[in-house]
Amino acid sequence: MDGNKRTALNAVVVFYLLNGYRFDYDDEIRDILKRFGTDERTVSEEQIVNYLQTNTEDIDLAEEINQWRDELVRHGLGQLTDESSDPND
Repeated sequence: MDGNKRTALNAVVVFYLLNGYRFDYDDEIRDILKRFGTDERTVSEEQIVNYLQTNTEDIDLAEEINQWRDELVRHGLGQLTDESSDPND
């Protein structure tokens, strides 16, 4: 309700990414976080660890950065060559 679960989830995603992992979560984690936030006894540590391990994969961080850089350059070039009628572009 107050955004702490979303903030925590995004912090985990960024932490994992910076350490060379991709955490690809789904709606199940939202349910786990909601239950944990209302009554943490309903969620076991084993369940959370299992979910994290199942939904995490190693990545080549340097390659990920190169792909993002290439996409940003393509997007920027597309914006420069786009015929726009908006004088503020």
